[in-house]
Amino acid sequence: MNKLDALWEYQQSELALEKVESRIKTTPSRQKLNKLHAFLSEQQSLITNIQKQIEARRTSVDKLAAQLDEFERKYELELSEFQMMEGDEECTAAEMTESRHALEGLLSQVDTARRDLYDTLVWIEKATAEYKETFAKAGKAKKEYDAVRKQCEDEIAAAQPEIEAAKASAAKFRSAVDPLLLKKYDAIKRHHAAPMAKVENNQCGGCNMSLPTATIKRISTGTALVECENCGRILYTV
Repeated sequence: MNKLDALWEYQQSELALEKVESRIKTTPSRQKLNKLHAFLSEQQSLITNIQKQIEARRTSVDKLAAQLDEFERKYELELSEFQMMEGDEECTAAEMTESRHALEGLLSQVDTARRDLYDTLVWIEKATAEYKETFAKAGKAKKEYDAVRKQCEDEIAAAQPEIEAAKASAAKFRSAVDPLLLKKYDAIKRHHAAPMAKVENNQCGGCNMSLPTATIKRISTGTALVECENCGRILYTV
């Protein structure tokens, strides 16, 4: 077995390990777990957002209530003065008109403040109901998530012997590879899952690029490290 044969054997064992790990990560249980995790994260964000909005609205309730009290107090005072002016023969029509306009303005402010306070209380009631509903959904999803997570843990435990065997095999083949080749292999792996490619029909098995005759001859020696000029993979032939 030459150096490239050893590297090829290592790649095959590494791909076998990745296949086992990928199978465990893509089981129906794991896919369901990922969806539940995303749903729970979404619900938690929604719950937090609703809580913040409710707290802000509750703070505004106190301000609106205080504002309404102030407008009502001013209206009562203005109304009292207007009633006194009606019984005052010396009060002019202009003064009565001005007082009436002031009363209308204050009454409008009172109505607006009451409406704002009512709308805010209604919003808080609806938001509280939404919060409870969302919290209940999240609680139900959390129970399901815990059950599915247990299934995933059981699957991992069942597959652990196979995973450990695949890791041991990959480690064994890696130890037989020339360190310089490994360095090159690891560098290419940052760009390609399989850094080596077989030559098939005078083409790179990785990118299907046709290879020059001179390149084919160099590869056929089985000793030289030849990379595909197109994709950069290490070319290999039996």
